[in-house]
Amino acid sequence: MSATHDAVVHQHPQPTAAHAARVVSAASVEARNDVTSAAHPRLFANYLTLVTVLGVGLLALVLLRLDPRVLAHVPPGQLLALGTCLALVVLGEVRPVLGSGTADPNGVTLSTTFVFPVLLHQGLVPAVVLHAVAITISGLVERKSARRTLFNLGQYVLTGAAGWAVLAAAGRRPTLEHPWVPATLWDLLPIVLAAVACFAANNVLVWIAVAAFEGEHPWRLMRDDLPFQAAVSCAQYGLAPLVVVLMQHAPQLVVLTVVPMIAIERSAAASRVSHEQATHDDLTGLANRKQLVHEATHAIADSARTGEPCALFLLDLDRFKEVNDALGHQVGDAVLRAVATRLTGALRPEDLVARLGGDEFAVLLRRVRDVEAALEVAVRLQAALDVPLEIDGQAIDLEGSIGVALVPDHADAYEVLFTRADIAMYLAKHERTGVEVYESSRDESSASRMGIISGLRTAIERGQLELHYQPKATLDEKRVVGVEALVRWRHPVRGLVPPDQFIPVAEQSGLMRRLTDEVIELALAQMGRWTALGMRVPVAVNVSFRDLVDLELVGRLRQRLAHHGVEPALLTLEITERVLTADLDTARITLEALRDLGVGLSLDDFGTGWSSLRLLRELPVTEIKIDRSFVWRAVTEPDDEVVVRGLTEMAHRLGLQVVAEGIETEETWQLIGSLHCDSAQGWHLARPLLADDATRWLAERLLPGVPPIAEPGCPPVAPVVDAPAVDAQPVDA
Repeated sequence: MSATHDAVVHQHPQPTAAHAARVVSAASVEARNDVTSAAHPRLFANYLTLVTVLGVGLLALVLLRLDPRVLAHVPPGQLLALGTCLALVVLGEVRPVLGSGTADPNGVTLSTTFVFPVLLHQGLVPAVVLHAVAITISGLVERKSARRTLFNLGQYVLTGAAGWAVLAAAGRRPTLEHPWVPATLWDLLPIVLAAVACFAANNVLVWIAVAAFEGEHPWRLMRDDLPFQAAVSCAQYGLAPLVVVLMQHAPQLVVLTVVPMIAIERSAAASRVSHEQATHDDLTGLANRKQLVHEATHAIADSARTGEPCALFLLDLDRFKEVNDALGHQVGDAVLRAVATRLTGALRPEDLVARLGGDEFAVLLRRVRDVEAALEVAVRLQAALDVPLEIDGQAIDLEGSIGVALVPDHADAYEVLFTRADIAMYLAKHERTGVEVYESSRDESSASRMGIISGLRTAIERGQLELHYQPKATLDEKRVVGVEALVRWRHPVRGLVPPDQFIPVAEQSGLMRRLTDEVIELALAQMGRWTALGMRVPVAVNVSFRDLVDLELVGRLRQRLAHHGVEPALLTLEITERVLTADLDTARITLEALRDLGVGLSLDDFGTGWSSLRLLRELPVTEIKIDRSFVWRAVTEPDDEVVVRGLTEMAHRLGLQVVAEGIETEETWQLIGSLHCDSAQGWHLARPLLADDATRWLAERLLPGVPPIAEPGCPPVAPVVDAPAVDAQPVDA
């Protein structure tokens, strides 16, 4: 019975470029069925031979019992039903169902829908003969290897025999001469038991083959594959009694049972598309960060169980930003697709390639012999990238920096493994060596980084994070227009930990989403309290470039705004040009959804990078913040004054607000005001304040009867004393 993987070898699907993500070449199919490619070649070959010999031997015995003269006495309607089932079984074999829950790229065949009713109605002989003919035909049509066809033949014969044994034990022994038709509810019991026997026998035979090929435990395969297999098989086996009734009483209508099978196929296809959209990168068809975390976690668990190492590579393209800027976004996308294809082509089918965003890629080797073997793979990847690309007649040279970390040599958990591969990649890029394997002796901050990851996770859980609020005011009327929320970590031992010590680690370790959620929650809760006091205080919160590729960010933010009763217009999210290192298409979708939600969008540190003008053109921002490096030098450097003036005029022509950062003196305040910036922030106005202090400071200036703002330079109420180096250059959170 064929609710099965129609292949000798199971393999996790590995998409390449989007246009070819689901295409499996004939060569790769043969490679997966090559005994020498198995993790345990002798065990795999012996098992295939055993199943084939037992199944084909049983088929021979069945054929010996078949009397051709019996066919002359079979009613024409029964022959029509058998012929129809044969055609539909062949169709089911060559058109498998590909769903999101099956690990086999060959999918689940639908032939069970028609073979199992033949077994129930006319017995084992016609059922296995019909299936054997269908397997042979599909093998020839699809040019399957002889070993694969013979294994599938033996597999299906043994599966049918398991179902027949259960039926016989229940006293049902149908034959061509004496067909059986279920007539009562009690007849459903042996049908259910026979279906369970067929399902179990069929999948166990395949799982053992896959385990022998991939060197995995059958239990893991069953755990991953069982839900989808069971769902599809229930639909197929559930139709069997109805098909039997049609075979007996209306054989010409048996063909109509293909309709629900088409529905199953369409539903599974829709499920697969939805799953791939959630777990794969739209541009390249590669796995995304979410899928990488899932697969790497499984690989690490398998490594702990088997003792066989696995490896994670992080790869960053050198000079990609130059290519993207000089030749345009479309050429950059074409380069990324070409790189995805090359990386995938240089690896084994079971290895995983993921795109993390921008020009960042990751490679997961589920099994690797040792560090030397991992280095060989890394060198092969470099060689694949070294061949010049030609896109639209333009020759493009690319190189990549690769960082390598292994389990268990360097880590035993995903976050640590990722961080150490990232450190190795940084060394490869910094020292221009191309490939580096993580070494603790070269990672002076390793223990500190691991401590920060662990401590930050605890800080989020225990509420050790706090926000300090730095006010913003208009330069002309000196009116308060809002505050910027800056995150700090109140460590129980180390005291106040500056953000530049933990935010970069959070971005690399996968904690950024939780950190951002916590910061937004704290900010919205405080905004709700200010609203209750009668103060509408706009608040700006920094978000990471990694947050912008989180498609669930907008939904979570919408819920939190509603929960705290905060108007979306009071919240502004600040981003930096590092958004270009993320998936820009996904980031744009997120930003447009935030804009539609009513949240303001501000481009922070504007003017410090080559990509700022491009961001203004492509992203739906409503405000720019001129970087402090231009602002504080504007008084003494005429060129910087010209930059501030020019950026302000350009932004105003585009309909954008302008905020000047880092004003520390009265002279700078007056000068920047004369350049027509809309608002400003800095120590001259106020240092970042704790929530209670910020509340008092704002109340004096916003509540009725109080002047809008004191003269610039007036000391804030109970200012927070932070290290000047920290607050002078706050880090995004």
